[in-house]
Amino acid sequence: MAGRLRVASDVGGTFTDSIAYDEGTGTITVSKVSTTPKNRARGTVDGLRRAIALAGADGRDVGYVGHGTTTTTNAVIQRKGALTAFVTNRGFRDLLLIGRQNRPTLFDLSVVRPAQLVPQELCLTVAGRLGPGGVEIEPLDEEGVRAVAAELAARKVEAVAILFLHSYANPAHERRAQAILEALLPGVPVCISTEVNGEFREYERASTTVLNAYLRPVMHDYLASLGTLLADAEDGLGLAGDRPVMVMDAAGGLMSVESARLKPVHTVLSGPAGGVVASAHVAGLAGIDDIITMDIGGTSTDISLIRKGRPEITRTNTLETVPIRLPVIDINAIGAGGGSIAWIDEGGALRVGPMSAEAVPGPVCYGRGGTRPTVTDANLVLGRFDGESRLGGDLGLDVEAARAAIARTIAEPLGLDLVAAAAGILRVAHANIVRGIRVVSVERGYDPRDFTLVPFGGAGPMHGSPVARELRMPRVMVPPTPGILCALGQLISDLHHTFAETRIARWRPDGVSDALPAIRAQVDRAVRHLEADGVPAHRRRIEVKIDIRYVGQSYDLPIPVDIETAEFWAGLPDRFHAAHRARFGHADPSAPIEIVGFVVTGIGRIDKPVLPTLAAGTGSPAAEAVKGTRAVHFEPFDPTAPVTLHEAVVYRRDGLKAGDVIRGPAVIEEISATTVVYPGDTLTVHPSGSLIVEVAQ
Repeated sequence: MAGRLRVASDVGGTFTDSIAYDEGTGTITVSKVSTTPKNRARGTVDGLRRAIALAGADGRDVGYVGHGTTTTTNAVIQRKGALTAFVTNRGFRDLLLIGRQNRPTLFDLSVVRPAQLVPQELCLTVAGRLGPGGVEIEPLDEEGVRAVAAELAARKVEAVAILFLHSYANPAHERRAQAILEALLPGVPVCISTEVNGEFREYERASTTVLNAYLRPVMHDYLASLGTLLADAEDGLGLAGDRPVMVMDAAGGLMSVESARLKPVHTVLSGPAGGVVASAHVAGLAGIDDIITMDIGGTSTDISLIRKGRPEITRTNTLETVPIRLPVIDINAIGAGGGSIAWIDEGGALRVGPMSAEAVPGPVCYGRGGTRPTVTDANLVLGRFDGESRLGGDLGLDVEAARAAIARTIAEPLGLDLVAAAAGILRVAHANIVRGIRVVSVERGYDPRDFTLVPFGGAGPMHGSPVARELRMPRVMVPPTPGILCALGQLISDLHHTFAETRIARWRPDGVSDALPAIRAQVDRAVRHLEADGVPAHRRRIEVKIDIRYVGQSYDLPIPVDIETAEFWAGLPDRFHAAHRARFGHADPSAPIEIVGFVVTGIGRIDKPVLPTLAAGTGSPAAEAVKGTRAVHFEPFDPTAPVTLHEAVVYRRDGLKAGDVIRGPAVIEEISATTVVYPGDTLTVHPSGSLIVEVAQ
């Protein structure tokens, strides 16, 4: 049956994960291949071909492709975007350079500011001015815009970003300048701030617009390469031209390829978003609504908190000191992954990360030329991996090389034996992750003990129990195909279009007559975009939030509302005070509040895969699920106690049945990840396929 497969791929720093879901049979096949840094589209297609082949199909059977990519994130980190110019009002040439005057390291006299995305000589100005209400104070100098175009052509710029003050209230000047520059600079993308982020705060709006322009040529080239390989029947996938291809955005939604080309800034920080969305979905199938996700890949650990089945969304974030003002899943990323390098600092202390061995050369045990030990090497030395196992199904591991590297660079300098040094590497990595989890939980008023830890990614399930134990979290849930969960998220996520508009005004009981037309205009805009994506009316959902703050405050809180209810406006003050108290621990119901703006999200619901339900077991794993036993070293909870050696039973995850109970120590192996059950822990297989681990405290 043509089009029966829904496939997705997620490109990470070390591995590219792919999944194929057969809508006819409900079966899932997965693959994990090494990321190809020189052309990430190549690894994407190779992984998809492997997953599709395992399903007994080919590219002609594919009806849908989802894709998550780190292309834009890497371009910013490595400063490999387009040569970009910035055009703004006369007198504001240094807007990007001045920024917000933040001082992350207040007393460090040797701080060197990172290079700006736009060199100062390409920050240009023109005359013209709008007031805060959008009223024209000075006409746009169109001849000045043409002079700017001539200079940019001479400098051979590759992209242009335009921001004029108060354009969020009246985009006329930006649109006219855009039209002139596009006519005089053919082939050069010209981005205006009101099309990227129609909110006040000129610095964040400028930064986000510049970032979008900086990434437009990069994303265009990448998607063109990906599209060519997807369509190529011989060297690629052979995908039919009418099959939809969707790209993951940073808010956990999907966007069309054309939207991704025009607004690539929405894909920045999107790498971990798919895993968060999939975690919420899979946890819901197991009856768990409040979770903390821990996505451990090769380079980083991405942490997010989910309450009542919904990820937390923020509209303020940064990447490599570049502010971004767009909806983004609230994720705390730290430099602690399977490829994080262990090293000794100048004070003689053991450190892990943030430097990573990445895909090339990778950990020492990969045999690709790496010489510095990593978390993966430590896990191998401690027996968490079988020395004969093959990561992703085909990557062999060199145990002796890992032993030698840890002994030479960690054990001998610290005067430790090999096992103690390897266990120390894990302890330091776990401490880094625990601190990261406290940032999204304790520091925001949430008790981790009220949540279930959901580890995923290729390395996540190996570290779930010790991290949960450190935080006194009672339970760990390992989802199905944990190493491929980000790719699964692209089959579960819906289409998203979010629009924000600034409308600053004090809240008045009769103010609804002014607010409602503005909100409905944004609702209509969202509906038009969903219509353009071909989403039928019965699959559309509109969400509205109103940004509110106390008069005199600098920052606001988003309050969800249902504009179809008569009391939505009258109830805003009480809802805002309650939200402020929950977020900051205090509220002042007697203080006046003001509306800052409206945020409307149009959601196009897509069909979700029906994940297979496991057959019921007898309570004990069947004999065919047992692979054997292996000597595994475990570091005890007490850091002063010695590492202990246990004979752990090794199970094949695909042989486990619903209701099977496993008591640690044990190891559960599958193609995408390995789950380690510590001594004293009890694992129960849920009918949804998740592994529920009760953590011994």
